[in-house]
Amino acid sequence: MIPPTLAAARADALIKRARLQASVAEAKHRLSPSTIASGVADDLRDKAEDGVAIVMERPGVAAGIATGVVALLARKRIARLFRKAPPPPPIAPPPPVPNKE
Repeated sequence: MIPPTLAAARADALIKRARLQASVAEAKHRLSPSTIASGVADDLRDKAEDGVAIVMERPGVAAGIATGVVALLARKRIARLFRKAPPPPPIAPPPPVPNKE
């Protein structure tokens, strides 16, 4: 016959082992790439929906921000439009015609 303290210790060990295995299984599920990717996709979708709602409320502000971003990205090309063109190179005089005398 097994002493009661040993039986209780074995039962306690089995319960704790089962809890540990459940925790490990849950951690594997949470850390799996597909679970992480779906969580990120859901977050991005929510943020995009919020952004669309804000743009619908204030289209003028959104257009101004978009114009600023485009101007920032194309600043070199825009600057080239307003630069003064370099002067054309001077025209060289024609070479002298030799005398045939």
